[in-house]
This record gives sequence, C-alpha cells and structure tokens, in this order.
Amino acid sequence: MTRIQGIKDSRIPVASLAVVFSIVLVTLSLGGEIDSIIRAAPGQEAYPEAGALILLDRKTVTVNKNNSTTLDRYLVVKIFEDRGRDEFGEITQRFNKDGQTVEVLQACTHRPDGSIVKPEARAISDVSAPEVAGAMAYTNAMLKVVSFPALEPDAVIEYRVRVRPKKNAKEDGFSGTVTFGGFNPALKREFTLIVPGGVGYSHAWSGAGEEVRGSSLDLVEVVEQDSHTWTATNTPQIFREAAMPDIERLVPVLSYSSYKDWKQVATKLRKDFDKGRVASPVLKRTADSLAAGKSDAEAARAIYLFVTQQVRSIWLDYGDAGYETNRAQDILNWKYGDSRDKNRLLVSLLDARGISATPVALSTSLDVPPGVPSPDAFDWLATLATVDGKPMLFDPFAEYRIYGTIPDEDAGVDALLLDSASTQLTKSPGAGPNPADRAVTTAQLVLELNGNLSGTVTTMTGGCYDNSLREAWRNRTSSDRKRALAQTASSIKTGAQIDTFWFSDLADLTEPAATGFFFTAPRYAVAQKGELSLRVPTPAVVGEELFWLTASARRTNPVETKPARGYEYTCKIKLPRGLKVDVLPDSVAVSAAGITARGGWAKTADGVSFHYSLRLTKTDYSVAEFAQLKAAADALSRPQLREVYFLK
Repeated sequence: MTRIQGIKDSRIPVASLAVVFSIVLVTLSLGGEIDSIIRAAPGQEAYPEAGALILLDRKTVTVNKNNSTTLDRYLVVKIFEDRGRDEFGEITQRFNKDGQTVEVLQACTHRPDGSIVKPEARAISDVSAPEVAGAMAYTNAMLKVVSFPALEPDAVIEYRVRVRPKKNAKEDGFSGTVTFGGFNPALKREFTLIVPGGVGYSHAWSGAGEEVRGSSLDLVEVVEQDSHTWTATNTPQIFREAAMPDIERLVPVLSYSSYKDWKQVATKLRKDFDKGRVASPVLKRTADSLAAGKSDAEAARAIYLFVTQQVRSIWLDYGDAGYETNRAQDILNWKYGDSRDKNRLLVSLLDARGISATPVALSTSLDVPPGVPSPDAFDWLATLATVDGKPMLFDPFAEYRIYGTIPDEDAGVDALLLDSASTQLTKSPGAGPNPADRAVTTAQLVLELNGNLSGTVTTMTGGCYDNSLREAWRNRTSSDRKRALAQTASSIKTGAQIDTFWFSDLADLTEPAATGFFFTAPRYAVAQKGELSLRVPTPAVVGEELFWLTASARRTNPVETKPARGYEYTCKIKLPRGLKVDVLPDSVAVSAAGITARGGWAKTADGVSFHYSLRLTKTDYSVAEFAQLKAAADALSRPQLREVYFLK
C-alpha cells in the first residue's frame, strides 16, 4: 500500500515524482468518492430519530519503524437537523503540541444545491483542552478545532485530518483501541492498521463487540501483506439514557497491540511513572509533618486526604495526549495535577513515610480483552497501599468519597500493578454488594385539621449516597443551598417552603454525611365532606433516584446501578385531635432477581407511619430486566399505596 510523505520543499527531485503522482491519484479518488457518497446518502426519513448520519468514518493508523504512529481520519457526515449541527458544527482533534502535529487536509461543507463552502482561516484554530484551564503544566494538551460553515438540513460535512509525531523517538511498542459505534448511526465505519513488514501484533474484540458481531452488525475483515482492515456497515444509533453503561460496553471495540505480555506493559508504564518519582527533602518534610505523632494507619489517612483535598484535580484520562512527566515535588508546589501526577505525589509521600505503595493502572470503561496486553487498555490510575498489613486502594481524585471507600467506577475492574513482581492482569478490590451503600431518610411530621403539614426531614448517608450528597452540596454557599432546596420544597407542594436546614461538615471525609430541613406546607391535605385526604410526601435531599430512572415506559439500553444500593424512607405523621384513621392502604412487597421493594402503613399512638425500602443487589440490569425495576418502583410510588384518608 502506498505511503505518502509530506513535501517540505517546492523543488521536487525526480525521485519524488512517484510520490507526487500518488498524491494526485489519491486526491482524485477522494474527489470521486465524496461525490458518490453524497449521491447515495439516504434522507432523514430513513433515520427519523437521528440528528445526523455518518456516511463514512475511515481511520488509518500507520506504524513507523520506531513504533510511533500516524493517524489519518476521513469523516463524512450528513446533517438532518439542529441536533446534528450542534454536534458536528465543530470537530476537534486532540493532540500533544510538543510531540505531535495536526494537519487538516480537507474541511468543507457540501450544500444541498451542490455548492461547496470552506471554513475561513480563522475558523481553524488550536486551543487548549478545556480540562487544563488554569493548569499551565498541561497546556500542551491541545485541540485542533474546525468550525464548519453553511450547515443546514441535508448539508454534508467533509473532514480529513492527519496526526503524526514530531519526534523520531523509539517506542517500546504500539497499541490502540477503536470503537465501532456511537450515538449517531453510521453507514460505514472503517479502520486500517498498516505495519512494517514482519512486525507482529495481536488483536481482539471486547465482549460487547462479540455479542454485536453475532447479531445484525455486518463486519468484514480484509488482511493484506502489511495491513489489516476492519469495516462495519450500518452500525446502529445508540440512544442516550440515564444510568446507561459507557458506550464502549455497548458497541464493538477493537484492541490491538504489539506488546508481548503484561510484564512489558507494566515496565513501560512504570518507566513513565518513575521519571517524576524522585525523593526530595521537601517531600520528606511534608510527609513527616502530616504523619507526626500518628500510627501508620493514621499517617496513611492524613497523607491521602492531603493529596485528595489540597491538590486540585485536572481531569485528563490516563494516556491522554498532552502529558509530560512532572516531578512529585513540582505537583506539591503547584497544588494541582492529573491522575498520573496526583498518584505520583501520593506514592512519593507514602514512600517517604515508609508505607508501601504502588501505582495501579485501571480499565474503568471496558473489560480488557484476553490476549492483548496493551498500555491503551487503561484509562485511569490509582494507588494500592499496604496499611497495617492490609491492602487499601486509594484514588486521590475521589475528593467527595468518605475515607476507606473508592469510586464506583474503580471497583472490581481490570487492573495492573506497576510495581508488583507479579505483572499479571488482576481485578481491583471493592466489587460486590456493600451494606454501607445506603441512605436512610426519616420524616417527623405534624398534620393540622385545616390541612397544614409541617415537620423535619433528616437523611443519613453511606457509600455512594454519601458521595452524592457531598458532590452536590459541599461547594455551595448557604444562599445557593437555600435556592436549591426551594426545588425540594416545590416537590412537596406548590407554596411549601423550607424554613431551616442543616448539613454536616461535608469537607470531613472521616464521618458519614447527613442533612436535614424543616418545612411547612399550607393546605397540604385536602378536606371535603368530613374527610381529609393526604398523599404522603417523600422529600429527600438525596435518594429515590430509581423513581425518575424508571419514569419512561421503555428502555433501549441496560441500566447500570453500580454500586448495588439500598434506600429507606420512614415518615411518622402526628394527627390532631378530632381526626381518626379511616382505612390504611394495603402493603406491597415486590421481589425479583436483584430487586427487593417493600412499603406499607401502620397506626401509631398519636397518628400513622409510612415506611418503604428499596434494595438493589445487582449493578447491571438488562433491557429485559428493566420491566422488573419499573414494576418495583411503580409499586412503591402508585397512588393506591401513598394516599391515606382520615375522618373528622
């Protein structure tokens, strides 16, 4: 297959005429190809739920002799409506400005009338990746942005870009992943891998990829002497839904790698990590100060909380373009870092205290396919420390997580210990049901004869609910909290208001988070013909997410409820004199695979009480199981259970 090199001089030697001729042929062939693609493109009537249709997404990775790679991408998209324009009106390509160059080879809009409009020069620009705003150490993480003009229904975007290395440094190997699917339907997705002669590599599909390949997806492989091409036609549209799995778990993902085993991968990742892992007096003094007078367990906690809470997080995935190794001492001075640098600082401080710690590479969005050892398999980094003889997984980005727990996405995923003598793929700890992942809300209410309702609502949290409460409320001012809680009041009844509220110290990651408020709801209960009717309110600052999750009648994607969790609500209503219970609703109990829901009423000495509980013991529910989730939620939220009548 012809490989095209860039021409740096206008004086073309005779030996280069073949290359020039190849460029002309390629240009002509692309010109003919785009015309035929546009002519054959279907209209929106064939894809009524799509905002745009990908006509062609062709990616080619060429491996050089030093294992560096060049990416060529050719993308053709037909716009149907505003949603498609908003998504594809600007196309970005991430790159490392210090190590890569990006060349836009073609960018234009083919209008429905046949005219072609190209972007102005100022519409093609290099900008810093939004994640690194205010973090000068990472400003080499760049985006090449192309803003397309003249977008209207049935316009077609044509985009070609090349990303190649600036430096000629030798790499240990090459690897990558390619996703054959997305949130837009595509007529054709194509990936070609070109390698030097005699170079070996392995490849495999993700589990989801195998499942999809066995159904309606048409996927063809073509192997030539130095290249391998995979083509998928008519890949379906994946619809966005709440609590859906990562897109990589729903579509075919191809992994390829020239690395021989996980030991070689661990050696490469550890070598990159160790470049900035340098002991210094400043690190030793900091560790000693944090650990002064403490046991190893207390010291580990103090060091972890310092790195987690005092060093700002820069959200670059492990392996993102634009990363250069930084020293742990510099991260300590800057007080910010990405996942590599915050973990490097954490490991360095723990080492300075004498606490054994190793960086751990995690694959949080995809199960690593067997037989393909690859650095690109991992998208996150954490630290495994041995504290009092017990292993503990630390994620210094978990700034809202109570100490001793880990983010849901880190638990039970494929992992590689970089400092371990056993460099084999393993699983991170923390998978499976945890009783701590629960929230308990208690309401003490008073009902008056005129229908006014008031009372105090308190929520105690643990695990994932503790994290949700802190993340949503910790950084808000008192005024912001008051405005946000007004929405909780309105969910009780129009005209209800929250008079006072409180939160525990949400910055303290050593104690469970809690919150509460006192509300008043005038004329909450309805009086008519000597009877007072009331639908029990279930207000809470956190919890009850299953009810909005199951509000839709149908589901196209699995439901991910990681981690398994439980929620309980108890409401005691004190009744005034002269009001007595008529008939209490029947209790409900629903039990299915991985779901338990119970709810009911009871009489008390001075009124009534209502209680319900919901427990999910699985982390993933298939589309078929969604009906069971919905049935459990509907059983607890139906009016027949929540409405009660009193006689005057």
